[in-house]
Amino acid sequence: MRRIHEPARELAVAGEFDVVVVGGGPAGITAAIASARNEAKTLLIEKLGFLGGTATASLMNNINGFRNQVKPDATQTVKGIAQEIILALKETGGLGKSPYKQEEHATVKDDLSYSYCIDPEKFKFVVLEMAMESGVEVLFHTYFSAPVMAGNAIEGVIVENKSGRSAILGKIVVDATGDGDVAARAGAPFWEAKHEDKKLVDGLMYKISGLKDAPFESCRYGDSSVVWGPAMVWGHNDAWEISHSEVATRLEVYDHFKSLLGANPALAAAGAYVGETPAMLGIRQTRFIEGVYKLTADDAITGRRFDDAVAISSAPIIHYYGYRRFLEHEGYFIPYRCLVPKKVENLLVSGRCISSEQQPYESHRSMAPIMAIGQAAGTAAALCARDGVAPRDLDVKLLRETMEAQGQVVELPR
Repeated sequence: MRRIHEPARELAVAGEFDVVVVGGGPAGITAAIASARNEAKTLLIEKLGFLGGTATASLMNNINGFRNQVKPDATQTVKGIAQEIILALKETGGLGKSPYKQEEHATVKDDLSYSYCIDPEKFKFVVLEMAMESGVEVLFHTYFSAPVMAGNAIEGVIVENKSGRSAILGKIVVDATGDGDVAARAGAPFWEAKHEDKKLVDGLMYKISGLKDAPFESCRYGDSSVVWGPAMVWGHNDAWEISHSEVATRLEVYDHFKSLLGANPALAAAGAYVGETPAMLGIRQTRFIEGVYKLTADDAITGRRFDDAVAISSAPIIHYYGYRRFLEHEGYFIPYRCLVPKKVENLLVSGRCISSEQQPYESHRSMAPIMAIGQAAGTAAALCARDGVAPRDLDVKLLRETMEAQGQVVELPR
C-alpha cells in the first residue's frame, strides 16, 4: 500500500473538562447527563447535529428492557435517567405502540412496561433539553480522531470539525461511540464477533407514513411506523465496506416497500408511502472492549449477582440460541468492572461495546439497560474526576450509593 507522510503539527486545546463523553447515542446521553448532575464539567461530543444515535439517526426507535418481557416481571430493573426520558416523552405525546407482546403498565414513575416505541423527533428534543438543563456542554458536527495519551493514560481526545483539528482535554473520558473507537485507538484490547459466531445482522430501518387507520403491527407512532428494511451484507468493518453496503442497502428500499405493499393490501389502500430513510444504517455490533471482567452467558442465564453491579438487564437473548430466549429470573447484574478497560487509565466504556460475551450482549444491548450502563459510566466518571482517582480505583460502594440516591436500580430483592 502506498503511504504518504503527514507532518507533525501542534494543535490548539479547544477546551478542558472534568469529563469528556464521546458519542451522543443512548449510552452517551445518559452518561453526560449523569456526569453533569454530579457536578462535573462535562462535554458531549457528537458527529451529527442531534442526539439519539441509533434511536434517532438509525430509526431504531423501540426502547426495550425496562423489565422482563415475560414473567417473572414484577420488578422494573431500569429506572433513573432512562425512566425520566420515557415519562418526558409521554408528556409530549412522543410514545407510540410497541410491536412486542407484553403486559402493559401504567407508564408512571416506577411502573413502566417492558418496551416503548418512541417518536424519534420528540426523543431528539427531550434528551437535548435534559442535557441542557443538566449543564452538559454539547459539541455537534464533530468527529473523534485520536486519543491524547500520556503513557497508558488518556488525557483527552483529538477531534475534527469545521474549525479544523483540535484537542479537548478531560480528566476522565467516556467512550460511548458504540464501536469502542476511543478505547481501541488508546490501546485497549478488544474482540469482535464474526458472522460465523452468530453475530447480529445489521440492517436499514425506514419509516412508512400515511398509514391512516390501516392495521399494521410494527413500531407505530401517529400516522407512521418504522419497519426493518433490507439487511446489510458486508465482510470487514472498514469505511469502504460500510459505504458499499450502505449504497446497496439504500438502493433496495423501494423494492422492499413494494413487497410490503403486496403482503399488506391495507397499506396500499391507505396510500402509505416511504416517509423517511435513516441518516445511519442500524449497525448492531462491532467491537467488544476487554474489561477487568467479561460478562458470560452463564452470568446472564443464572442471574448471577455481583458486589460491584451498576446496572441490571432483564431483556431476552434474542438470537444466539436460535430463538428468543427469555430470562427465567428478574434480571442479571452488570458489574462496574465491565466498564473499565484493560491497559488504559482514565477511560470508561459505555454502551454496547462493554466487556461481554455474545450471549449477555444480546440482552443488555437493548436501549433501556444501555442507558442504565450510560448512567453508571457518567456517574463514575464524575466521581473519579472529583476525587482524583482512576476508574479502576473508584470506591464502587460510593458509586452504587450515589446511583441509588439518584433513582437507578443496582440491586434486586433476594
